[in-house]
Amino acid sequence: MILYLYDCGTKDVLLTMEHVISYTGDRVVTEESVYGPFAEGCELSSLPDCSEALLAAWRQENPSAEERLEELEDLMAELLFGGETV
Repeated sequence: MILYLYDCGTKDVLLTMEHVISYTGDRVVTEESVYGPFAEGCELSSLPDCSEALLAAWRQENPSAEERLEELEDLMAELLFGGETV
């Protein structure tokens, strides 16, 4: 697989990574190297026109432990108190 790292503001390709084995929200593993973490404002696409946002999609599907804990706290507050606690 080929992935393109691009600047979200300009859609300019900053880096082309070939032979990609896997990627997460903060790194890309290729047969030759590991890239990441990436700077704010950078995104990944498998299309050369940079029309995808693979990092954002990955992060949405795989929330961090902190985000999951916040969601659980909100759910518990809703169940126990009928709303968010102060």
